[in-house]
Amino acid sequence: MNFHASDPAQRIGATGNPTVILERAQSSACAQRNWEGLPAALISGDERLDYDKPYAVLGGPGTGKTSLLVDAALSFLLQGGRAEDMMFVAPSKAAAARIRAEIFERVSDVKEYAGTGAPVRSVHSWAFALYRAIRQSKQEPLPRLISGAEHDAQIRILLKGELEDGLSLWPDEIMPALGMVGFARQLRDLILRATERGVRADELQQLGVKHSRPMWEAAGNFLRRYEQTQRLGEVWNLNASELLHSVIEELEGDGSGVSAGEQLALRQRERLQLVLVDDAHNMDPASASFIETLIAPGTRVIIAGDPDQCVFHFRGADEAFLLRHSHDDAHLVVLSKSHRLNSDQAAAVQALTGQLPHLRTRIPVTECGGQGQLRLLTASSSMSEKLHVANVVRRAHLEDGVAWGDIAVIVRDTAQISSLRRVLMSHGVPVKVDPTSVVLAEQPLVSVLLLAMESTYRRLSTNEMRCLLESSVGGADPVMVRRVERSINRAITHERILNKDLPRHSDGAPYQAIDYLNALLAGEATEQEREAWTRFFGPREETVSGRLAKVLNAGREAYENGEGVETVLWRVWQATDLANHLQTRALRGGTLGAQADQDLDAVMSLFDLAGDFAERNPAASVETFVEEVRAQELPTGTRERSSAPTEAVEILPAHAAAGRQWEVVVVSGVQEDLWPAGPTVGGLFNQQELVDLLDRKIDPNLQISRIGPAVEEERRLFLLALSRAHGQCVITAVDNDSDEAGVPSRFLSEIEGAVVPFDATSATDELADKPPASGTEEPQSSSLEQHPHAEHDIPRVLALEPLLGELRYAVSESRSSEERENAARNLARMATAGIFGAHPSQWWGVAAPSTDEPMVDKDGKLRLSPSRLEALNNCALGDFFARHSGVGLETDVQRIGIAVHCIAQAIVDDLSSASAPDAQHLTLESVLDAVEVYFPQLVTGAAWSVEHNVKRWREGIEKLYRFISERVCGAGSNKAVAEKEFSVCLGQLHDGTEVVLNGRVDLAIINADGATMVYDFKTARTAKSAEAVAGSHQLSAYQFMVAHTEGLTNDGAALVYPGETGRSSSKGQIAEARDVQQMKLSAEELSEYKTKMLALAEAAQGPSFRATPGPHCTYCGFASACPAQTAGRMLV
Repeated sequence: MNFHASDPAQRIGATGNPTVILERAQSSACAQRNWEGLPAALISGDERLDYDKPYAVLGGPGTGKTSLLVDAALSFLLQGGRAEDMMFVAPSKAAAARIRAEIFERVSDVKEYAGTGAPVRSVHSWAFALYRAIRQSKQEPLPRLISGAEHDAQIRILLKGELEDGLSLWPDEIMPALGMVGFARQLRDLILRATERGVRADELQQLGVKHSRPMWEAAGNFLRRYEQTQRLGEVWNLNASELLHSVIEELEGDGSGVSAGEQLALRQRERLQLVLVDDAHNMDPASASFIETLIAPGTRVIIAGDPDQCVFHFRGADEAFLLRHSHDDAHLVVLSKSHRLNSDQAAAVQALTGQLPHLRTRIPVTECGGQGQLRLLTASSSMSEKLHVANVVRRAHLEDGVAWGDIAVIVRDTAQISSLRRVLMSHGVPVKVDPTSVVLAEQPLVSVLLLAMESTYRRLSTNEMRCLLESSVGGADPVMVRRVERSINRAITHERILNKDLPRHSDGAPYQAIDYLNALLAGEATEQEREAWTRFFGPREETVSGRLAKVLNAGREAYENGEGVETVLWRVWQATDLANHLQTRALRGGTLGAQADQDLDAVMSLFDLAGDFAERNPAASVETFVEEVRAQELPTGTRERSSAPTEAVEILPAHAAAGRQWEVVVVSGVQEDLWPAGPTVGGLFNQQELVDLLDRKIDPNLQISRIGPAVEEERRLFLLALSRAHGQCVITAVDNDSDEAGVPSRFLSEIEGAVVPFDATSATDELADKPPASGTEEPQSSSLEQHPHAEHDIPRVLALEPLLGELRYAVSESRSSEERENAARNLARMATAGIFGAHPSQWWGVAAPSTDEPMVDKDGKLRLSPSRLEALNNCALGDFFARHSGVGLETDVQRIGIAVHCIAQAIVDDLSSASAPDAQHLTLESVLDAVEVYFPQLVTGAAWSVEHNVKRWREGIEKLYRFISERVCGAGSNKAVAEKEFSVCLGQLHDGTEVVLNGRVDLAIINADGATMVYDFKTARTAKSAEAVAGSHQLSAYQFMVAHTEGLTNDGAALVYPGETGRSSSKGQIAEARDVQQMKLSAEELSEYKTKMLALAEAAQGPSFRATPGPHCTYCGFASACPAQTAGRMLV
């Protein structure tokens, strides 16, 4: 086995291609259910029953309400009934898909059965089918049902237009809020509640006038304008509430004659023999009215529900429909045995319903068929709670054999999902997130595809291009992007040396490396520029840039060829080459497979949206499509494509759990102020007052408390969440007195007698607790109760990474030799089994060094420079990092430094070559003109910053010119040399390595006797002190090189600071450049310094380098990799 493999995919089990074997699906239908009494008669359609009234089925969670309806549907079909003669109303599209799948499985084995149609639909699906048939018969434009996200986007666009037009139909104090998302959301909620109750725009406006509610009046005006706008299009767009009222009006007619709608209603009533309504407690008034319109006396109608599980009042749900048909005891079916709940859950449900208002129709659970317990786990912190959730989930899967798909984590709010998802996936738990909890445009892969489509008609910003590079489409990480930028930076430096023209921003600022990369990927660079800018690209840089360029070019080519939205999106997606990659990853399963599933679902939803958009707007542009997708800021559901369950743990908000069940459920984050959430009081539009007025005739000006009903709604939602488990249910919360958010929910005290406290110590996994399987070596137990996290309430999650970390900790840190030996044996067994990270060769900091050879040149010599000696004296490790960290991005300071030294060299060369003062041709004015022209190009940032730097260096270059002129022109027979090179052999190290000191001085003044004074120009704002300069390694090295160069003797050295700020002459003129001198070193001092340099050379050749902390650490860029710093200290 190759223990040295380092592919990260190996660590998470994502290597190798999956083998796909197609097999005939095995029926997983439930065993035949046995019913007695009235339920059995209803299911079989006993003719002795009175069907003049609907039958109501009441029961608590898991009592079989949906099962009774399913069995009634099956009985009807198997007795020869036609699917089109049955109407099964499910609470949602997803619920309808689940019920259809169960019915199909149950009838698929019956050879005599054959049927057509879809007898199970949501109420809106039924309404849409009928309304479409009516309008088709009348040869009117066909309707289109828009999603909530699209409805929200349309309202916000219309509000934005009103704000821009300055319409004064809203109160003056409200006008600034029209463009805010929250305003549009509240307006939409008010419109939906009004529409659900049949209130039209004029009526809403009149209600506002009558009850002194200007926001209702303005909303009525807005609704009228919205409806007019919708009717301008060729497609008859309707939201869910409008659809129901439109179809009800058609079915009931206007009394002027038998309309097409009335004829269809009559045919439906005559044809329907069985009507089944599930979760009737969540029906809004319009849905109830629609169903009742289609019910004729004598039709077998069964309505099932539980008023204590009504949790959608905020969407207009009302128990009235269920309660209205539950008053006749002769037509009432009571189910009191729960086949799902265990005794703990049943007791908790009883405790919670005891806190709710009394209902005559409440059916207590008297018998339980579920197994397991209801447990409560409190943690001291939010992170500890999430780790406990991960531990419960993993143990349920690994120890109890529960499939990932039979486990759910329920939270109160969608904002809790992302952090929980990260923790679960980091511990190897495949996760599925409810699609109605995530906005489509915010899905990572969809967001990237939209950016690629945007690049077809506009240039992306540098941040957007970086986002594309670091996405799954670009395939790079931040380090790789940095490498690409460094390669471009080297190429641009090379271009500047060749004095090539380079592109600039519109404000004249020079391009940065990411700007050049953006231009390359956007196709703006010529072929010559592309070759020049990518001259230093290696294979990896070429791969990264080429991969993204292929995607962007594919979209751009399709766009320029005039292709439609769908084609442009397809070309972009096809060019990513992600389809097969994600498919393979999804088939592998695991955490990466679950993420791939989610990515593929999101892409399919985007294509669905593009198809629908192109169908209704065939001439619309790509830009319009992208704007529409981004404008949809509400989550939207996906189309059902597969009935196969996803093998992943689902994280979903409590509302999305209605009507569903799992084997194991964790209800997480049960905190006060989160569960219950703060009361909703109707907001800016007083939505709740409107509902009370329309439903209960309560005067909106009457002050009533709404806190009680809001808490009751939250209590019902908590009841629903904890009653979803068929086996184990665990409730988690944070209990921390020092944290305001660490207060458990008041609901926990209400069920205190029903829950079993979770023993955190039971999460401790002792390897010897269970006997080994037959034929396997017994694991070595170790007393790890005192593991490093025990005191912090951190659970020992049953996952590979924590287990590996704990065993490795025991091997290296345990005080007990027996414990170390047992941990080492367990690690050896895991390594033999191929578990990545168990073998020491895969441990960070344990593997042998890649080399033990000294860091010398190809010719075997160690070369030092005066500036490097300064760095080595500060920190050998910092010097090593600086020399081998690659080419960094060029900074303003570096560009200015290069320019100043070039100007200094030009001044020295010109003054030295002039035969007489009057022969000088490089005047001060010409030098300052060059500063004005070129220095603004060297500095990035705001205009004021550029102006400040140019002014500073105009003065600095003038000081530099005068400084050089005085020493060159007044030197007489002395010789001035710029950029003079020196090379001196220092000797050999203990291993025989030859050390060479190389250097180049900015200015050397050499007199006739060979005495040489060295000047080094610095661009710092502040000069070093005389004491610091006296000990300068750089100047000492210069003196040493001069002294050991034939024909020269050292005469001292100095640092010159032309850019020093804060100095001026007494007359207010520009001050002279300060030079701080290092006195001439004697022969003895030079000899001593040679010894120091050889010692520094020993530190420089490695292969080990010491980190030396000091004041220089303040400006070090390698703190995250330095063991002397907290940020870089090794943890293993």
